[in-house]
Amino acid sequence: MSAPSQLTEANGRHRVIVRSPNPLGDACMSLPAVRALKQRRPDTEITVCCRDNLTAMWATRAEIDEVIPFKKGLKPREVGRIIREHGRFDEGLLLPNSFRSALELRLGGVNKLTGYKRYGRGLLLKNAVRESEARDDKVHHVHRYLHLAEAMGADISDLDDLLAIPPAPAPIDSGLTELHIGVCPGAEYGNAKRYPIDRYAKALQTLRGNHPEATFRISVFGSPAEEGIGDELAGLLDEPRKNRAGKTSMADLVDELKTCHFVATNDTGTMHLAAALGVPTVAIFGSTEPAFTAPVGTVHRVIRHKVDCSPCFLRECPVDYRCMLQVEPETILAEMETLLQDTSPAGN
Repeated sequence: MSAPSQLTEANGRHRVIVRSPNPLGDACMSLPAVRALKQRRPDTEITVCCRDNLTAMWATRAEIDEVIPFKKGLKPREVGRIIREHGRFDEGLLLPNSFRSALELRLGGVNKLTGYKRYGRGLLLKNAVRESEARDDKVHHVHRYLHLAEAMGADISDLDDLLAIPPAPAPIDSGLTELHIGVCPGAEYGNAKRYPIDRYAKALQTLRGNHPEATFRISVFGSPAEEGIGDELAGLLDEPRKNRAGKTSMADLVDELKTCHFVATNDTGTMHLAAALGVPTVAIFGSTEPAFTAPVGTVHRVIRHKVDCSPCFLRECPVDYRCMLQVEPETILAEMETLLQDTSPAGN
């Protein structure tokens, strides 16, 4: 935890606290909004309040001056106490929609709060922002968060700047003889978001066969609950491969993703983290909607076979898993090959 800060208006800083979303993917999609808020006025100091598993993700961002982490399971009053220990804040931004997140910041002494007017928390907000409830009017989550920053006075007109991702930390060069490929075969949300393990394996093994001149080092990423899925996939792959599912902290995951040349992934938090770090992704969508949650950036390859029930947003498929089973391994392979060409100096 960062040391308590006593910064106030006396030192000329305008202190803004941002309550992070709890899911990793949502937190990554909120980065452009936080960037817009930082650019709003030159004296802004941004503090992010988040669950402690997200500390490393937020701490790596240049826009963030301080991180206030708290453990999952703490009561709102306890979170409020931790916030108060870090001094007074001039205003706050609520990225989650929950009543609880608003209560946490109010109990932390933050009176000027901006957030969406949902779940009965309107009376806790100084700036209650309305959004459409109609599904057809929904937009990518990035823009929902940007709308909140705009409601606080941020300029969001330069979308190219706000949505910009850093250069790939491990660029692909045509002369490389070893490439590091990350794979995320799980999805904590449920099986409806998981591409079949054997199809991932077939695509990756074929990729290796297509490039005998290169060594493909494969790392399988995932949560502790997905360690078994990681073992299953690793067992279908030739060496070199490692199952890193359940074995990485958030800081470790950030560091290891930075060494990947690209990541093949389901619609997961790790997909969004990789994209935010500038790592190209091949992103496979099943029950969810890429128009709402696709990785941000033009380098990524999004695969989605839309069927009559897409998107269902269900955790488990009640029929025949058709949206995933109609995506052939050859489709995944083709997009991985495209990334190898398009992200190398020779392909640009």
